[in-house]
Amino acid sequence: MRSKGLAGAAIVIGCLVVGEGAAAVDAETVDRNLHRLAREADQGEPTFRVGLASAHRILISSRTAFRIVDPATGEEVWRPEYGGEVAVVADGGPTGDVPSVFRIQVGAFESRDAAEAERQRMQERFGQTAVVRYVPDRGSWRVRVGESARREGLTSLMESVRQAGIKGAWIVEEPSEASGDVTLRIVDVSFESHPTGLRRLAVVPKGRGDVAVEGTPYRGIIELRVSPFGTVRAINWVELETYLRGVVPQELGPAQWPQLEAQKAQAVAARTYAWRNRGQFEDEGFDLCATPRCQVYGGSSAEHPMSDRAVAETRGLILTWDGEPISALYTATCGGHTEDGAEIFPEERAPYLTGVPCRAEAAALAAMTVDLGGATIAPVVAEDGRDVTRDWALLTAAGVLQASADVGGPIRGADLRSWTLALAGLSGRPSPQGPPGSVGSLGEAAVAVVQDLSWSERASLLIADEDVPALLRDPEAAALPEEQRRALAYLTLAEGLRPYPDGRFHVGVPPRGARLLPALTRIGEAYEAFGLESAVVAGQSAKTGRRLRLYRGTSETTLVVAEGVMLFASSGAKAAPAPELTLWPGDRVRYRTNRDGRIDFLELVPPVKGTSDDRSSSVYSWEVRLTRRQLESAVNEHVSIGELRDLVVLRRGRSGRVVELEVRGSRGSTVQRGFDIRRLLGLRESLAVIEVQKDDHGQLQAVVFAGKGWGHGVGLCQVGAYGMALRGADYAEILAHYYQGARVQSLDPGRPQ
Repeated sequence: MRSKGLAGAAIVIGCLVVGEGAAAVDAETVDRNLHRLAREADQGEPTFRVGLASAHRILISSRTAFRIVDPATGEEVWRPEYGGEVAVVADGGPTGDVPSVFRIQVGAFESRDAAEAERQRMQERFGQTAVVRYVPDRGSWRVRVGESARREGLTSLMESVRQAGIKGAWIVEEPSEASGDVTLRIVDVSFESHPTGLRRLAVVPKGRGDVAVEGTPYRGIIELRVSPFGTVRAINWVELETYLRGVVPQELGPAQWPQLEAQKAQAVAARTYAWRNRGQFEDEGFDLCATPRCQVYGGSSAEHPMSDRAVAETRGLILTWDGEPISALYTATCGGHTEDGAEIFPEERAPYLTGVPCRAEAAALAAMTVDLGGATIAPVVAEDGRDVTRDWALLTAAGVLQASADVGGPIRGADLRSWTLALAGLSGRPSPQGPPGSVGSLGEAAVAVVQDLSWSERASLLIADEDVPALLRDPEAAALPEEQRRALAYLTLAEGLRPYPDGRFHVGVPPRGARLLPALTRIGEAYEAFGLESAVVAGQSAKTGRRLRLYRGTSETTLVVAEGVMLFASSGAKAAPAPELTLWPGDRVRYRTNRDGRIDFLELVPPVKGTSDDRSSSVYSWEVRLTRRQLESAVNEHVSIGELRDLVVLRRGRSGRVVELEVRGSRGSTVQRGFDIRRLLGLRESLAVIEVQKDDHGQLQAVVFAGKGWGHGVGLCQVGAYGMALRGADYAEILAHYYQGARVQSLDPGRPQ
């Protein structure tokens, strides 16, 4: 059931009969009783029913006492109250996996009548039973033909379907409905059990306690009922705003994406989705599921102060089009551009689901950039060829090295001691004692560093004797005294020392100062001695000034950038000195401040992925290579094409996503469209380049998919919302961008907009 208008708060009730004999009560009365119990559990209106786990046995527990009642009568079942953990079991239901059957899906329709007409036509055409199935999360009726206990049993029928010119046919697996009389049994921790003879129970906490289902706590009450498949289905009856407190942090984690306006945009989108799709799974007794198929719902343990605030500050607000709740689809990471809804889901043709860029317009973006000028830093390269410029800059900014220090010449014991003395002080470690150690060879210098900075115990304890040769792999190093070998090995393990390009350490050559700088940096970083902070760029207070706005977690701070700041850009995985550096809102940086609180060292954190609002996602860009066997296994689960011979892109959508793909095989070809492409190939996204690799005989060997994003790509881009918030957009602006033309409206007519 999809709600019509903003006032449809009543729960749609079926007319099934529950209970036994004379005590039988119609389902409408039971639902009213459950609704009352939910309100009494300190829940407001409207109440939503969220489908949780479904299994032969469901474990129920609570930190407080709870009651299990017959929702038809309100009377306690078996015992007055329970504590700890109990199990509720489906008596007479399947004890393992629910049996399933396979059918071939040959069409999707917006109305049941159209689907029924197609069912009759398919049944007559192929001489096999055809059925109509409603897919609640897609809001469409699917026609499926044939039936087999195995996928392979449909191979012949699939070939006939393709020969009949039906494109996009798809093998689906669906559970078999249960047969026989299944009721619920309660089992306590001592394995005493009580057959209730009932098909529905209600678990009600005492006071304001939560009830845990399989270890996850939920507010409200829990209904346990026999599902159509003979399993126990747990359903959380919970007030809408409380439900959203368990959804928003699961869908857009505030710890990782700590922007309140993005959280508020997510709250409005999630509330709209819930309101529009209320009653979606009415045939199974609930409104929405708790998985990505609907919206991820984590119960009370998922709640977070920032997302709680976002829910509270947008209470009752949803998105509408012509006064109706919109289909508020959202995607994790859109890869820089969302897609038209109808290209991915044929039933989603709404004008507000139009693909849009996930970035600011060029003029606006240019106005938000930060141009910094800093010191000109000459490259510092050690004798082994390693670029140690960043190490030199960081150690110099922190005061370990003097700017005039000669690191290009052979190191002297007194120089090394002055460096280790300063670093020990910054690290809060004991100051080196006694005269400076000898540094006439690399082995001696390594011992001096390890001893001065109290890493001798690490070198002796954390490396086994057998590991030293594997770490050094140098015959000259093998001849060194044990203490030197261990010091070299441990600093190599910590990536403070590296061999020359020829694989040798050249231990007989007196080291220059530059070669030891990475070892000092790694030791300092182990103790966070340099005061480096991580932040996200918010912008600049004034275009001509040197005041940089940064987000550190959830708080914004403004810092002055020192004249002569040491700046480092990202060149692949390498930090390169930059006398000038341009930053965009959303860029991630590391920096340190001097005694005056001014930034004296700043580096751009790789990887750098452009200016898209969703670029901070770890899956903004990705690449995967799948062999022919891997692809054949995945593809033949659904379309039965035999040996995979080719993948051909027929059409791309507005965003560049593949929206029509021909899959060619030894048994024939099939054309797949929209979301089915991603599902068929098992990809994160369909915004991808498809590169087929073939052998000398033209046989497909593998396919490389180079893509962007994660999800279906329609509607709100969740990480993009975070990026928009970083550059100053409020939740209304975010929603207006991704759902163009939709209006923010309150479920409460009296609330001001």
